[in-house]
Amino acid sequence: MKEFLLSQAVEAVHGIYCGDADALSKSVRGVVIDNRRVEADFLFVPIKGERFDGHSFIPAAYEAGALACITERKLETKRPYILVEDSLLAFQNLAEFYKGLFDVKTIGITGSVGKTTTKELISSVLSQKYDVLKSEGNLNNQTGVPLTVFRLGEHHEVAVVEMGTNHFGEIRNLAKIARPDFCFLTNIGEAHIEHLGSKEGILEAKSEMLEYMQKDGRVFVNGDDPYLRMLRDTRTDVTAFGIGVQNDIYAGEVQSRGLHGTDFVIHTADVEFPVHVPSPGGHMVYNALAAAAAGLALGMTPEEIETGLAEYKTIAGRMCIETKNGVTVLNDVYNANPGSMRAALDVLTYAEGGKVCVLGDMLELGGRAGQYHRELGVYAAQKADRVLCVGTLAEQIYAGAKEAGAETFYFPTQEELLEKIRQLVREGDAVLVKASRGMKLEKTVEFLLK
Repeated sequence: MKEFLLSQAVEAVHGIYCGDADALSKSVRGVVIDNRRVEADFLFVPIKGERFDGHSFIPAAYEAGALACITERKLETKRPYILVEDSLLAFQNLAEFYKGLFDVKTIGITGSVGKTTTKELISSVLSQKYDVLKSEGNLNNQTGVPLTVFRLGEHHEVAVVEMGTNHFGEIRNLAKIARPDFCFLTNIGEAHIEHLGSKEGILEAKSEMLEYMQKDGRVFVNGDDPYLRMLRDTRTDVTAFGIGVQNDIYAGEVQSRGLHGTDFVIHTADVEFPVHVPSPGGHMVYNALAAAAAGLALGMTPEEIETGLAEYKTIAGRMCIETKNGVTVLNDVYNANPGSMRAALDVLTYAEGGKVCVLGDMLELGGRAGQYHRELGVYAAQKADRVLCVGTLAEQIYAGAKEAGAETFYFPTQEELLEKIRQLVREGDAVLVKASRGMKLEKTVEFLLK
Protein backbone atom coordinates (compact mmCIF):
# COMPACT_ATOMS: atom_id res chain seq x y z
CA MET A 1 0.00 0.00 0.00
CA LYS A 2 1.10 3.54 -0.76
CA GLU A 3 1.45 5.57 2.44
CA PHE A 4 -0.38 8.87 2.99
CA LEU A 5 -0.64 11.33 5.86
CA LEU A 6 -3.22 11.03 8.62
CA SER A 7 -4.12 14.67 7.90
CA GLN A 8 -5.05 13.63 4.34
CA ALA A 9 -7.31 10.93 5.74
CA VAL A 10 -9.12 13.47 7.93
CA GLU A 11 -9.73 15.67 4.90
CA ALA A 12 -10.81 12.77 2.67
CA VAL A 13 -13.49 11.51 5.08
CA HIS A 14 -14.69 15.02 6.04
CA GLY A 15 -14.20 14.14 9.68
CA ILE A 16 -13.35 15.89 12.92
CA TYR A 17 -9.90 15.05 14.22
CA CYS A 18 -9.41 14.36 17.93
CA GLY A 19 -5.97 13.79 19.41
CA ASP A 20 -2.37 14.97 19.40
CA ALA A 21 -1.77 17.39 16.49
CA ASP A 22 1.68 15.86 15.91
CA ALA A 23 0.06 12.60 14.79
CA LEU A 24 -1.47 14.35 11.77
CA SER A 25 1.95 14.46 10.11
CA LYS A 26 2.45 10.71 10.52
CA SER A 27 1.95 8.28 7.65
CA VAL A 28 -0.87 5.74 7.44
CA ARG A 29 0.65 2.40 6.39
CA GLY A 30 -2.58 0.47 5.88
CA VAL A 31 -6.37 0.69 6.16
CA VAL A 32 -8.41 -2.23 7.49
CA ILE A 33 -11.91 -3.01 8.79
CA ASP A 34 -10.83 -6.19 10.62
CA ASN A 35 -9.00 -5.41 13.84
CA ARG A 36 -7.15 -8.74 13.55
CA ARG A 37 -5.35 -7.33 10.52
CA VAL A 38 -4.13 -4.18 12.27
CA GLU A 39 -0.40 -3.55 12.21
CA ALA A 40 1.71 -0.64 13.41
CA ASP A 41 0.49 2.73 12.07
CA PHE A 42 -2.61 1.28 10.40
CA LEU A 43 -5.94 3.10 10.29
CA PHE A 44 -8.83 1.00 11.63
CA VAL A 45 -12.34 1.63 10.32
CA PRO A 46 -15.14 -0.02 12.36
CA ILE A 47 -18.12 -1.12 10.25
CA LYS A 48 -21.53 -1.84 11.73
CA GLY A 49 -22.85 -5.19 10.49
CA GLU A 50 -25.92 -7.33 11.09
CA ARG A 51 -24.20 -9.49 13.71
CA PHE A 52 -21.57 -7.18 15.17
CA ASP A 53 -20.48 -3.57 15.49
CA GLY A 54 -16.85 -2.92 14.64
CA HIS A 55 -16.73 -0.11 17.20
CA SER A 56 -16.45 -2.83 19.85
CA PHE A 57 -12.99 -3.68 18.52
CA ILE A 58 -11.48 -0.19 18.63
CA PRO A 59 -9.56 -0.87 21.90
CA ALA A 60 -8.10 -4.03 20.36
CA ALA A 61 -7.07 -2.07 17.26
CA TYR A 62 -5.18 0.48 19.36
CA GLU A 63 -3.55 -2.33 21.31
CA ALA A 64 -2.36 -3.88 18.02
CA GLY A 65 -0.64 -0.64 17.05
CA ALA A 66 -3.23 1.37 15.12
CA LEU A 67 -2.15 4.94 14.45
CA ALA A 68 -5.79 6.08 14.59
CA CYS A 69 -9.35 4.88 14.27
CA ILE A 70 -12.39 6.24 12.47
CA THR A 71 -15.49 6.27 14.65
CA GLU A 72 -19.09 7.40 14.73
CA ARG A 73 -18.88 7.97 18.49
CA LYS A 74 -16.72 10.11 20.72
CA LEU A 75 -14.07 8.01 22.40
CA GLU A 76 -12.75 8.16 25.94
CA THR A 77 -9.12 8.00 24.84
CA LYS A 78 -6.12 10.21 24.25
CA ARG A 79 -5.24 8.20 21.13
CA PRO A 80 -5.89 9.85 17.73
CA TYR A 81 -9.27 9.26 16.14
CA ILE A 82 -11.45 10.75 13.41
CA LEU A 83 -15.10 11.40 14.25
CA VAL A 84 -17.54 10.89 11.35
CA GLU A 85 -21.29 10.48 10.91
CA ASP A 86 -21.08 7.22 8.93
CA SER A 87 -18.01 4.99 9.13
CA LEU A 88 -18.91 2.99 5.99
CA LEU A 89 -19.25 6.17 3.96
CA ALA A 90 -15.95 7.41 5.43
CA PHE A 91 -14.30 4.12 4.41
CA GLN A 92 -15.59 4.57 0.86
CA ASN A 93 -14.56 8.22 0.70
CA LEU A 94 -11.09 7.32 1.87
CA ALA A 95 -10.86 4.59 -0.78
CA GLU A 96 -11.90 7.12 -3.43
CA PHE A 97 -9.12 9.44 -2.27
CA TYR A 98 -6.60 6.58 -2.27
CA LYS A 99 -7.55 5.44 -5.77
CA GLY A 100 -6.93 9.00 -6.96
CA LEU A 101 -3.26 8.68 -5.94
CA PHE A 102 -2.68 6.26 -8.84
CA ASP A 103 -2.60 6.54 -12.60
CA VAL A 104 -3.71 2.98 -13.33
CA LYS A 105 -6.02 1.66 -16.02
CA THR A 106 -9.14 0.34 -14.30
CA ILE A 107 -11.66 -2.19 -15.54
CA GLY A 108 -15.05 -2.34 -13.82
CA ILE A 109 -17.19 -5.46 -14.15
CA THR A 110 -20.85 -5.93 -13.27
CA GLY A 111 -23.84 -7.98 -14.43
CA SER A 112 -26.32 -10.55 -13.18
CA VAL A 113 -24.26 -13.67 -13.92
CA GLY A 114 -20.59 -14.35 -14.59
CA LYS A 115 -18.99 -11.32 -12.90
CA THR A 116 -16.41 -13.26 -10.93
CA THR A 117 -15.54 -15.67 -13.75
CA THR A 118 -15.19 -12.76 -16.18
CA LYS A 119 -12.99 -10.96 -13.67
CA GLU A 120 -10.75 -14.02 -13.37
CA LEU A 121 -10.54 -14.49 -17.14
CA ILE A 122 -9.76 -10.81 -17.78
CA SER A 123 -7.08 -10.91 -15.09
CA SER A 124 -5.59 -14.10 -16.55
CA VAL A 125 -5.36 -12.48 -19.97
CA LEU A 126 -4.04 -9.08 -18.86
CA SER A 127 -1.45 -10.71 -16.58
CA GLN A 128 0.35 -11.91 -19.70
CA LYS A 129 1.51 -8.31 -20.25
CA TYR A 130 0.67 -6.21 -17.20
CA ASP A 131 1.02 -6.25 -13.42
CA VAL A 132 -2.65 -6.69 -12.47
CA LEU A 133 -4.55 -6.07 -9.26
CA LYS A 134 -7.88 -7.91 -9.14
CA SER A 135 -10.72 -8.22 -6.67
CA GLU A 136 -10.05 -11.16 -4.36
CA GLY A 137 -12.66 -13.91 -4.46
CA ASN A 138 -16.08 -12.30 -4.44
CA LEU A 139 -15.17 -8.99 -2.75
CA ASN A 140 -17.54 -6.93 -4.88
CA ASN A 141 -19.75 -5.15 -2.34
CA GLN A 142 -19.73 -1.89 -0.38
CA THR A 143 -16.73 -2.91 1.69
CA GLY A 144 -15.14 -5.35 -0.78
CA VAL A 145 -14.41 -2.77 -3.46
CA PRO A 146 -12.69 -0.34 -1.04
CA LEU A 147 -10.64 -3.23 0.35
CA THR A 148 -9.55 -4.06 -3.19
CA VAL A 149 -8.58 -0.45 -3.87
CA PHE A 150 -6.48 -0.28 -0.70
CA ARG A 151 -4.37 -3.14 -2.09
CA LEU A 152 -3.19 -0.95 -4.98
CA GLY A 153 0.56 -0.45 -5.08
CA GLU A 154 2.99 1.55 -7.19
CA HIS A 155 3.86 -1.54 -9.24
CA HIS A 156 0.30 -2.17 -10.47
CA GLU A 157 -0.48 -1.23 -14.07
CA VAL A 158 -4.10 -2.40 -14.31
CA ALA A 159 -6.87 -2.86 -11.73
CA VAL A 160 -9.76 -5.25 -12.39
CA VAL A 161 -12.64 -4.46 -10.04
CA GLU A 162 -15.82 -6.49 -9.72
CA MET A 163 -18.95 -4.62 -8.58
CA GLY A 164 -22.08 -6.31 -7.23
CA THR A 165 -25.41 -4.96 -6.09
CA ASN A 166 -28.87 -5.88 -4.90
CA HIS A 167 -30.15 -2.32 -4.33
CA PHE A 168 -30.24 0.86 -6.36
CA GLY A 169 -27.36 3.24 -5.73
CA GLU A 170 -24.81 0.63 -4.68
CA ILE A 171 -23.02 0.37 -8.03
CA ARG A 172 -22.93 4.17 -8.19
CA ASN A 173 -21.10 4.24 -4.84
CA LEU A 174 -18.58 1.66 -6.02
CA ALA A 175 -17.97 3.24 -9.41
CA LYS A 176 -17.34 6.58 -7.70
CA ILE A 177 -14.48 4.87 -5.88
CA ALA A 178 -13.06 2.87 -8.79
CA ARG A 179 -13.53 5.42 -11.63
CA PRO A 180 -13.24 2.74 -14.36
CA ASP A 181 -11.70 3.37 -17.77
CA PHE A 182 -13.53 0.37 -19.21
CA CYS A 183 -16.96 -0.80 -18.03
CA PHE A 184 -17.96 -4.42 -18.69
CA LEU A 185 -21.59 -5.58 -18.35
CA THR A 186 -21.91 -9.36 -18.64
CA ASN A 187 -25.72 -9.78 -18.88
CA ILE A 188 -29.06 -8.84 -17.36
CA GLY A 189 -30.81 -11.72 -15.58
CA GLU A 190 -33.11 -12.35 -12.64
CA ALA A 191 -30.53 -12.16 -9.83
CA HIS A 192 -31.65 -9.78 -7.03
CA ILE A 193 -34.91 -9.04 -8.85
CA GLU A 194 -36.60 -9.05 -5.42
CA HIS A 195 -35.03 -5.67 -4.66
CA LEU A 196 -34.64 -4.24 -8.16
CA GLY A 197 -38.15 -5.05 -9.35
CA SER A 198 -37.65 -6.02 -13.00
CA LYS A 199 -34.99 -6.61 -15.63
CA GLU A 200 -35.36 -2.98 -16.61
CA GLY A 201 -34.60 -2.08 -12.99
CA ILE A 202 -31.60 -4.41 -12.99
CA LEU A 203 -30.28 -2.75 -16.16
CA GLU A 204 -30.73 0.66 -14.54
CA ALA A 205 -28.85 -0.43 -11.40
CA LYS A 206 -25.97 -2.02 -13.33
CA SER A 207 -25.70 0.99 -15.65
CA GLU A 208 -24.92 3.23 -12.67
CA MET A 209 -21.28 2.23 -13.23
CA LEU A 210 -21.22 4.28 -16.42
CA GLU A 211 -21.87 7.51 -14.50
CA TYR A 212 -18.31 7.48 -13.17
CA MET A 213 -16.51 6.08 -16.20
CA GLN A 214 -13.46 8.12 -17.19
CA LYS A 215 -13.98 10.77 -19.87
CA ASP A 216 -12.31 8.76 -22.65
CA GLY A 217 -13.60 5.42 -21.38
CA ARG A 218 -15.47 2.69 -23.21
CA VAL A 219 -18.35 0.34 -22.44
CA PHE A 220 -18.24 -3.37 -23.31
CA VAL A 221 -21.48 -5.35 -23.33
CA ASN A 222 -22.80 -8.78 -24.18
CA GLY A 223 -24.41 -7.87 -27.49
CA ASP A 224 -26.56 -11.01 -27.52
CA ASP A 225 -28.37 -9.82 -24.39
CA PRO A 226 -31.52 -7.90 -25.48
CA TYR A 227 -31.33 -5.47 -22.57
CA LEU A 228 -27.65 -4.65 -23.02
CA ARG A 229 -28.19 -4.12 -26.73
CA MET A 230 -30.20 -1.07 -25.69
CA LEU A 231 -26.95 0.54 -24.52
CA ARG A 232 -25.34 -0.10 -27.87
CA ASP A 233 -28.34 1.45 -29.61
CA THR A 234 -28.27 4.61 -27.49
CA ARG A 235 -24.53 5.29 -26.98
CA THR A 236 -21.56 5.75 -29.30
CA ASP A 237 -18.94 4.41 -26.88
CA VAL A 238 -20.11 0.78 -26.75
CA THR A 239 -18.29 -2.32 -28.01
CA ALA A 240 -20.45 -5.44 -28.22
CA PHE A 241 -19.17 -9.00 -27.88
CA GLY A 242 -21.10 -12.21 -28.44
CA ILE A 243 -21.66 -15.22 -30.64
CA GLY A 244 -23.79 -13.38 -33.16
CA VAL A 245 -21.89 -11.93 -36.14
CA GLN A 246 -23.59 -8.58 -35.59
CA ASN A 247 -21.24 -8.01 -32.64
CA ASP A 248 -17.98 -6.06 -32.87
CA ILE A 249 -16.13 -9.03 -31.36
CA TYR A 250 -17.70 -12.43 -31.93
CA ALA A 251 -17.03 -16.15 -31.60
CA GLY A 252 -17.14 -18.46 -34.58
CA GLU A 253 -16.44 -22.16 -35.18
CA VAL A 254 -17.42 -23.00 -31.59
CA GLN A 255 -16.58 -26.59 -30.63
CA SER A 256 -17.31 -28.09 -27.24
CA ARG A 257 -14.66 -30.34 -25.70
CA GLY A 258 -17.10 -31.58 -23.07
CA LEU A 259 -15.96 -31.05 -19.52
CA HIS A 260 -12.52 -30.11 -20.86
CA GLY A 261 -13.70 -26.75 -22.19
CA THR A 262 -14.43 -25.08 -25.51
CA ASP A 263 -12.51 -24.15 -28.66
CA PHE A 264 -13.55 -21.26 -30.87
CA VAL A 265 -12.24 -18.51 -33.12
CA ILE A 266 -12.38 -14.86 -32.08
CA HIS A 267 -13.28 -12.47 -34.91
CA THR A 268 -12.92 -8.68 -35.02
CA ALA A 269 -12.84 -6.22 -37.88
CA ASP A 270 -9.04 -6.36 -37.83
CA VAL A 271 -8.02 -9.83 -36.69
CA GLU A 272 -9.17 -13.40 -36.05
CA PHE A 273 -7.46 -16.05 -33.96
CA PRO A 274 -8.27 -19.43 -32.34
CA VAL A 275 -8.54 -19.86 -28.57
CA HIS A 276 -9.24 -22.58 -26.02
CA VAL A 277 -11.10 -22.01 -22.76
CA PRO A 278 -10.39 -24.84 -20.28
CA SER A 279 -13.71 -24.54 -18.46
CA PRO A 280 -16.92 -26.03 -19.92
CA GLY A 281 -20.16 -24.37 -20.95
CA GLY A 282 -21.47 -22.09 -23.65
CA HIS A 283 -21.62 -19.25 -21.14
CA MET A 284 -17.82 -19.42 -20.84
CA VAL A 285 -17.56 -18.30 -24.47
CA TYR A 286 -19.11 -14.95 -23.49
CA ASN A 287 -16.82 -14.58 -20.49
CA ALA A 288 -13.79 -15.35 -22.63
CA LEU A 289 -14.90 -12.86 -25.31
CA ALA A 290 -15.06 -10.17 -22.62
CA ALA A 291 -11.51 -11.05 -21.58
CA ALA A 292 -10.34 -10.92 -25.19
CA ALA A 293 -12.03 -7.52 -25.61
CA ALA A 294 -10.16 -6.22 -22.57
CA GLY A 295 -6.87 -7.51 -23.93
CA LEU A 296 -7.41 -5.97 -27.35
CA ALA A 297 -8.43 -2.64 -25.78
CA LEU A 298 -5.13 -2.60 -23.89
CA GLY A 299 -3.01 -3.37 -26.92
CA MET A 300 -2.33 -7.06 -26.37
CA THR A 301 -1.47 -9.48 -29.15
CA PRO A 302 -3.66 -12.44 -30.14
CA GLU A 303 -0.93 -14.77 -28.88
CA GLU A 304 -0.94 -13.14 -25.43
CA ILE A 305 -4.73 -13.33 -25.27
CA GLU A 306 -4.74 -16.97 -26.36
CA THR A 307 -2.22 -17.88 -23.66
CA GLY A 308 -4.11 -15.96 -20.98
CA LEU A 309 -7.38 -17.75 -21.75
CA ALA A 310 -5.71 -21.17 -21.83
CA GLU A 311 -4.12 -20.56 -18.42
CA TYR A 312 -7.41 -19.63 -16.72
CA LYS A 313 -7.99 -21.46 -13.43
CA THR A 314 -11.38 -21.89 -11.79
CA ILE A 315 -11.83 -20.66 -8.23
CA ALA A 316 -13.52 -22.41 -5.33
CA GLY A 317 -17.22 -23.06 -5.79
CA ARG A 318 -17.25 -21.87 -9.42
CA MET A 319 -17.71 -24.99 -11.55
CA CYS A 320 -14.76 -26.80 -10.02
CA ILE A 321 -14.72 -30.34 -11.39
CA GLU A 322 -13.18 -33.18 -9.39
CA THR A 323 -13.43 -36.97 -9.68
CA LYS A 324 -13.02 -39.26 -6.67
CA ASN A 325 -14.03 -42.87 -6.08
CA GLY A 326 -15.64 -43.08 -9.50
CA VAL A 327 -17.88 -40.03 -9.01
CA THR A 328 -17.36 -36.70 -10.81
CA VAL A 329 -18.51 -33.69 -8.79
CA LEU A 330 -19.34 -30.40 -10.48
CA ASN A 331 -18.96 -27.98 -7.58
CA ASP A 332 -20.81 -24.76 -8.46
CA VAL A 333 -22.15 -23.92 -5.02
CA TYR A 334 -20.99 -20.34 -4.60
CA ASN A 335 -24.24 -18.76 -5.73
CA ALA A 336 -27.24 -19.28 -7.96
CA ASN A 337 -30.02 -17.61 -9.91
CA PRO A 338 -32.23 -18.93 -12.71
CA GLY A 339 -29.74 -18.06 -15.46
CA SER A 340 -26.68 -19.54 -13.79
CA MET A 341 -28.66 -22.64 -12.79
CA ARG A 342 -29.62 -23.32 -16.40
CA ALA A 343 -26.04 -22.75 -17.56
CA ALA A 344 -24.74 -25.22 -14.97
CA LEU A 345 -27.30 -27.84 -16.00
CA ASP A 346 -26.15 -27.39 -19.60
CA VAL A 347 -22.60 -28.18 -18.47
CA LEU A 348 -23.83 -31.32 -16.72
CA THR A 349 -24.99 -32.70 -20.07
CA TYR A 350 -21.35 -32.80 -21.24
CA ALA A 351 -20.50 -35.42 -18.62
CA GLU A 352 -20.31 -39.11 -19.37
CA GLY A 353 -22.29 -41.65 -17.36
CA GLY A 354 -25.28 -40.94 -15.16
CA LYS A 355 -26.21 -37.32 -14.63
CA VAL A 356 -27.41 -36.23 -11.20
CA CYS A 357 -28.13 -32.71 -10.01
CA VAL A 358 -28.45 -31.50 -6.43
CA LEU A 359 -30.32 -28.20 -6.60
CA GLY A 360 -31.10 -25.95 -3.64
CA ASP A 361 -32.97 -22.70 -3.01
CA MET A 362 -32.31 -19.62 -5.14
CA LEU A 363 -32.67 -16.56 -2.92
CA GLU A 364 -33.70 -12.90 -3.49
CA LEU A 365 -36.12 -13.66 -6.34
CA GLY A 366 -39.14 -11.88 -4.84
CA GLY A 367 -42.77 -12.73 -5.56
CA ARG A 368 -41.96 -14.88 -8.59
CA ALA A 369 -39.61 -17.17 -6.66
CA GLY A 370 -42.04 -20.09 -6.80
CA GLN A 371 -42.42 -19.76 -10.56
CA TYR A 372 -38.67 -19.52 -11.14
CA HIS A 373 -38.03 -22.64 -9.07
CA ARG A 374 -40.79 -24.61 -10.77
CA GLU A 375 -39.50 -23.63 -14.23
CA LEU A 376 -36.02 -24.69 -13.18
CA GLY A 377 -37.39 -28.11 -12.20
CA VAL A 378 -38.83 -28.56 -15.68
CA TYR A 379 -35.48 -27.57 -17.21
CA ALA A 380 -33.56 -29.91 -14.89
CA ALA A 381 -35.78 -32.81 -15.93
CA GLN A 382 -34.54 -32.34 -19.50
CA LYS A 383 -30.87 -32.36 -18.50
CA ALA A 384 -30.44 -34.84 -15.63
CA ASP A 385 -31.25 -38.49 -14.97
CA ARG A 386 -31.98 -37.80 -11.30
CA VAL A 387 -32.96 -34.48 -9.71
CA LEU A 388 -32.31 -34.06 -5.97
CA CYS A 389 -33.95 -30.97 -4.47
CA VAL A 390 -33.08 -29.51 -1.07
CA GLY A 391 -34.52 -26.54 0.80
CA THR A 392 -37.84 -24.80 1.33
CA LEU A 393 -38.09 -23.11 -2.07
CA ALA A 394 -36.64 -26.16 -3.80
CA GLU A 395 -39.89 -27.98 -3.20
CA GLN A 396 -41.09 -26.13 -6.31
CA ILE A 397 -38.06 -27.45 -8.25
CA TYR A 398 -39.21 -30.90 -7.20
CA ALA A 399 -42.77 -30.18 -8.33
CA GLY A 400 -41.62 -28.95 -11.75
CA ALA A 401 -39.22 -31.85 -12.30
CA LYS A 402 -41.81 -34.38 -11.16
CA GLU A 403 -44.41 -32.90 -13.47
CA ALA A 404 -41.92 -33.14 -16.35
CA GLY A 405 -41.42 -36.85 -15.68
CA ALA A 406 -38.00 -36.85 -14.05
CA GLU A 407 -36.82 -39.26 -11.36
CA THR A 408 -36.77 -36.70 -8.60
CA PHE A 409 -36.42 -36.57 -4.82
CA TYR A 410 -37.12 -33.84 -2.27
CA PHE A 411 -35.37 -33.14 1.04
CA PRO A 412 -36.41 -30.23 3.29
CA THR A 413 -32.89 -29.97 4.77
CA GLN A 414 -29.34 -30.74 3.74
CA GLU A 415 -29.01 -33.13 6.65
CA GLU A 416 -31.87 -35.24 5.30
CA LEU A 417 -30.29 -35.16 1.85
CA LEU A 418 -26.95 -36.43 3.16
CA GLU A 419 -28.65 -39.33 4.93
CA LYS A 420 -29.96 -40.64 1.59
CA ILE A 421 -27.48 -39.42 -1.01
CA ARG A 422 -25.34 -42.59 -0.93
CA GLN A 423 -28.33 -44.50 -2.28
CA LEU A 424 -28.94 -41.99 -5.07
CA VAL A 425 -25.42 -41.48 -6.44
CA ARG A 426 -23.70 -44.38 -8.16
CA GLU A 427 -20.21 -45.10 -9.41
CA GLY A 428 -19.74 -43.49 -12.80
CA ASP A 429 -22.21 -40.66 -12.08
CA ALA A 430 -21.54 -36.97 -12.55
CA VAL A 431 -23.14 -34.83 -9.85
CA LEU A 432 -23.84 -31.11 -10.18
CA VAL A 433 -24.27 -29.32 -6.83
CA LYS A 434 -25.66 -25.78 -6.97
CA ALA A 435 -27.73 -23.34 -4.90
CA SER A 436 -27.57 -19.85 -3.47
CA ARG A 437 -24.71 -19.23 -1.07
CA GLY A 438 -26.98 -19.24 1.96
CA MET A 439 -27.75 -22.94 1.45
CA LYS A 440 -24.13 -23.89 2.23
CA LEU A 441 -24.16 -26.88 -0.11
CA GLU A 442 -20.37 -27.08 0.07
CA LYS A 443 -21.12 -29.61 2.83
CA THR A 444 -22.72 -31.84 0.21
CA VAL A 445 -19.68 -31.44 -2.04
CA GLU A 446 -17.36 -32.40 0.81
CA PHE A 447 -19.52 -35.43 1.62
CA LEU A 448 -19.50 -36.64 -2.00
CA LEU A 449 -15.74 -36.26 -2.34
CA LYS A 450 -15.05 -38.11 0.91
